[in-house]
Amino acid sequence: MTVPPTSTDSNTHSGGLGRVAMRGSMLNSAQWLINKVLTAGAMFIIASFLTPAEWGVGIGSLAIFQFLCLFLPLTVGDVLIAHPKRFALLAPSASGLAMIIGCCTAAVTLLSIPVVIYFYTKFSAGWLIGLLAVQAIRPIIEAKFVVPLSAMRLNLAYPKMAFIDGVLQMGATLLSLVIAACGGRSAALVVPQIVNVAAKATWYSSIANVPRSARFHPKLALFLFRSFVKAASAQYIHNVIVMLEILVLGFVSGEYQAGLFGFAFLIAAQANTVIAYQLGVVLQPIFGRLQDDPERQVTGFLKAQRVLSAVCVPICFTQAILAEPLFRLILAEKWQPAIPVFQVVSLMQAFYFATGPSMSCLRAQRRFGTFFAWQGIQLLISLPIYWMGADWNGALGIAITSGLCWAISAPLVVWLCTLASPRKHLFDALAIFVRPWVVCVPLFGGFYMLTQWSSSFGYMGDIASLFVVGPIATLLAIWIMRFLHADIRNTIDGFVVGSLKKIRRSPT
Repeated sequence: MTVPPTSTDSNTHSGGLGRVAMRGSMLNSAQWLINKVLTAGAMFIIASFLTPAEWGVGIGSLAIFQFLCLFLPLTVGDVLIAHPKRFALLAPSASGLAMIIGCCTAAVTLLSIPVVIYFYTKFSAGWLIGLLAVQAIRPIIEAKFVVPLSAMRLNLAYPKMAFIDGVLQMGATLLSLVIAACGGRSAALVVPQIVNVAAKATWYSSIANVPRSARFHPKLALFLFRSFVKAASAQYIHNVIVMLEILVLGFVSGEYQAGLFGFAFLIAAQANTVIAYQLGVVLQPIFGRLQDDPERQVTGFLKAQRVLSAVCVPICFTQAILAEPLFRLILAEKWQPAIPVFQVVSLMQAFYFATGPSMSCLRAQRRFGTFFAWQGIQLLISLPIYWMGADWNGALGIAITSGLCWAISAPLVVWLCTLASPRKHLFDALAIFVRPWVVCVPLFGGFYMLTQWSSSFGYMGDIASLFVVGPIATLLAIWIMRFLHADIRNTIDGFVVGSLKKIRRSPT
C-alpha cells in the first residue's frame, strides 16, 4: 500500500508532475464534465418545479448541516494520505477513528435541530426538521469508505474513481429529477446526495485494496486525531465559509433570497468544480510524495495554478456575459431576479478556482495550522461583511461582498503555499490572477456589448449569443492565454496535439 520513492518515481516527480496531475485531473474531469453538464441541465429542469423559496429551504438545510458538522470523517483520509509510508499500519485505526467521529457528528446534528428551528424562523420548520434528520445519516456512511477512498487516491486509481463517481452522480441527478417531478420539492436537493454517498461507500469498499494486517490501536488513533483536529478545524471553517452566504441570507433575509443565491451559485460553480476541485484531489497525493523537495513541489503547484487560471478565468467571464440570454431562454419569470446574482458569482469564481489545489498543497505539506489560520481569519472578516451585504441588498449584496473577500483570500492562499520553498514566489502567485484578468476584462467587455446587441433580435439573438458568441469568446481568450507563460503554452499545445493524434488514430 505504501509507495516508496524509487529512481523512477524521482524522474516522474521531477519532470512529470504536471503531466501526472493533468492526466489524473482529465480522467476525473471527463466524467465530471459530462455529469456537470447533465447536473446543470437537471438543475434548470428542477428549478421549473421548485420556487426560489423551496430551493432556499433545500440549500439552506445543506448549509446548516455543514455548520453543525464540526468534524467530518472524510478529513481523516487527508491525514492518512499525509503519511503514505505508514498507510498499512495506520489504516485500521483511521477507519475506527472515522466511525467514532461520524457517529458523534450524527448525534450532534439531531440534538441541534430544536436550536436551528429557534433561530431560523423564516424557514419552513417542518421541511427543515425533516431534511436535517435525513442528513444526520451522512457522516456515518462517509466513515465507512474513508480508508478505501484514501487507498485508491494514494495508488492514483483515478480511472476507477472517475467511473464510479460518474455513474453514481448520474444516478443521483436522475433521482433529483424524479423527486422534483413527483412533488418532492426541497427534498430533491438533499435526498439524492445521501443515496449517492451510500452507494459510493458500498462500491469503493468492494474494490479498494485495503491492507488487513494491522488492527485498531488507540495510540495510533490518538496520533491521527492530533493532526485530524487541526485539519478538520480548518476544513470545518472552510465548509462554513463556503456556505456562509446561505447561512447569513437565510437568517437575515429569509428562504427566498437564500434560494436566489443558492441557485445562482450552484449553476455558476459547475465549471470550476469540474476542473479545480478534481485537480486538487489529484494533486494532494502527488504533492505528498514530494515532501522532501519543497522547491519542486511549489514549482509544480504554481504550474498547475497557471494552467487552471488560463482555463477557468475565461470560462467564468463567459458565464457572466451569457447569463441574460441563458436565463431568458431556459428559466421562468420567477427566476429572472437571479441573473445579476449569477453574473457576480461567476466573476467570483474567477478567483475561487485556486482554493481547491491550494488546500491540497497545504495538506500535503502538513501545514494544517496555516490552513486553519487562513480560513479562521477569513471567517472572522467575512461574517460582518456578509451580514452588511445581505442587509443592504439581499442575494446580490452578499454576492458582491463575497466576491471581494475571495479576490483577496485566493491570491493570499496561493502565496502561502509557496512559502515552503526557499525561493520567493510572491510575484508568481499574484501573476496567476492579474494576467488573466488583464486579458479578460477588455476582451469580454466587447463580447458583452455584442450579446446586448444580439438580444434585440429576440430568441434567435439569444441563441446566437449562447452557441456562437460564447464559444468564440472562450476559445479566443484561452488562445491569448498561451502567450502569458510557457507553462500555459506547453500544456495547451500538448493537449491539442494529443487530441489531434487520437482523432487521426481513431477508426473512421
